[in-house]
Formats: sequence, structure tokens, C-alpha cells
Amino acid sequence: MPLTFKRSERLSIGTEIELQLVDDERYDLTDRVVSAVGDRRRVKHELTKSMVELNSSVHRDLDELHAELRALTETVRRSAQRQSCDVCGGGRHLSNDWRKQVISDSARYRQLASRFGYLSKLACVFGQHIHLGVNDGDEAMYLCHALTPYFPQLIALSASSPLYQGVDTHFASSRFSAQNSFPNYGCLEHIYSWCEFSAYYERLNAAGVIENVKDIYWDARPKPELGTVEIRICDTPLRLSHAVRLVGYCRLLADFLLRRRTPIAPEYDAFTHYNKINAYRSGFAAEYVDSATLRRSSLTAHILHTLEALSSCAERQEDRAVLQAIERHVRQGISDSEHIRQMLHNGLPQAQVIKRLCDELLQPAS
Repeated sequence: MPLTFKRSERLSIGTEIELQLVDDERYDLTDRVVSAVGDRRRVKHELTKSMVELNSSVHRDLDELHAELRALTETVRRSAQRQSCDVCGGGRHLSNDWRKQVISDSARYRQLASRFGYLSKLACVFGQHIHLGVNDGDEAMYLCHALTPYFPQLIALSASSPLYQGVDTHFASSRFSAQNSFPNYGCLEHIYSWCEFSAYYERLNAAGVIENVKDIYWDARPKPELGTVEIRICDTPLRLSHAVRLVGYCRLLADFLLRRRTPIAPEYDAFTHYNKINAYRSGFAAEYVDSATLRRSSLTAHILHTLEALSSCAERQEDRAVLQAIERHVRQGISDSEHIRQMLHNGLPQAQVIKRLCDELLQPAS
């Protein structure tokens, strides 16, 4: 019997944001438990205890989403500060020693740690997952594939993980390197309908390869129980306001693609891998290859061209504001990773950089 896909309001929005829990003395990751945070559906520890995940409710309005995320963050921060801790954004802690991480008290996370050993602690990285409501499973599969050429844009727009264990990686985003050893990670399978996905799921489940959809770690995956497409490729931005912009940008992309729906042309995964690794490495300065035309351009040019195309879908003031803010951000060319590097190059110790990131979390995006 095929998986049931819950119908939801098309282009409704939600997001999950993983924050770093740090002590307020050395600003190292800490395993202290954030308690008394209210609804556990909205705030929980993720794979390790130093990862605090915010889960928004379903929204149509970006301002309302932002207000909810601010309120959740303020609640978490108050709880953390009672234990001499704080929270910040960023895709990877600047100097985290993976060996010191403590797996959270969840049956699923304990099972993952038992199965994958040290990889579970290495995966102590921080991302933003963006949910977009769709009408049915076929629409979900279409969007997962149609959005794929735009993933390098999202990598560059969210890049905030330039260091690993205190060393500059020379990547705009290094978070992916902690996750790409897991099975079913990265590019989508060449599955284009809900019927095909159901058959894929049932076969892998029957063989014991996966237990549920959560074991499929694609860059974008359908979430049948929520009725959404979940985009999983973004680093956690340094500021919540920028995270909300990314939700708005993804919604505009999805709206554009659904209005101009065309059959998905199967393409070699090598193109997707090439464009993604370039974006991870060089951010806005990356080279981008259009797999249909083989034309090369800068990723910045690709984003600006996309922004122009999306203007036809920007019917609300908040949508136009998102496009203007993204364009300003891209033309400035300063990613969150470059912001971190600039502070370090100016002589600020890593602990003080992290302290500033805590202070910036609720500030307006530039």
C-alpha cells in the first residue's frame, strides 16, 4: 500500500533552525540541557546535546514566522542563561572537538550513534531546514527535482561554516563534510512520481535499509506526514532575520516553478555535484554550469538572473522586500562566512567572535 501524503496548503511555510549551545565563559559547545522551554514540539535537543532545534509552526506570513522564531529564541536564551550558556547561529562551531560531543537522550539518536559510531559526533553541525506546503506527493517530487539547480544559490546565501576545529577550511560552507558519509545523503534518486517514491520507500524499508522517511537524507525530500517539501541544504544563518529571508526566497522559487511547471529532464548527477562543491568552496564567487545549455557563468550572475525572473511572482510587499534584500546581500558579496573571517582577520579571538555571534542572532540582517 503506497505511503499516504497529507495534503497541505500550497506554499505554506515553516522552518527548523539548529542553534549552537555554548557556555558563556570559553564559548565552547556545551552539553547542558536546556529545560523549561515550553512546548517540546517547538524546541528540542537535536542529535547532540549542544544542538538546540527550533521548530516553527505553519505560516503564510513571513513577519509572523519571524515573530515566532524570535519568541522561541528568547525563551531558549533565558533558559540557557540560567545555566551560564547562550545560543548562536552558524553552520559549524569554530573550534569544536567532535570527541567531546554527547549524544542526546532520544531512542532514535541513541540508535543512530550505535549504528554510525564516531560519524554521529562528527555530524555536530548546524543547518536550517525549510518546509514548503504542497497539494500532493507528485507535486512534492516535482519540486524536489525542480529546485535542485538552485541549491548552489542556497548554499552560497546561507554559508556560515568557514572553520573546522579552529582551522580555516578555505570553504564558504564546510558543514557538508560532516554529513556526506551517511547513506542516502545528498542528491535525489531519479524518482519522479509519488508512486515511484512509495515503491522506493517500501523496498528499502522491507530490506531493513531504512526504517522511515527520516532515514532519507536528500538535499530536498518529501515529508508525507506534514504535506511538505523539506529543503535541507542550508547552513544555519548567523541572524534569524536572514533565515526568514531564505524561507521567503524558497517560497518564491517554488511558486515560480509551479506556475511554469515543465517536465523534469533527467540529468547527470555530476552536474549537480560540480555546482554544489563550487558553491561550498567559493560561495558567491563560484562558477556555475547550466546543465541544459552547458553555459558557464558566475553563481552571482545566476542568482541575479533568478531574482529578475522571480519578480513576476512577487505580488506581496513582503515578497518584493525579500528579493530586494537578497539582491543587496549578493551584490555586497559578504557572506556570513566572510563576516566571521573578517572578525578573525581583525585580530578578534575565536571565543570573542562566538560571543559576537550570540549577540547578532536577533539583530536585523544587513
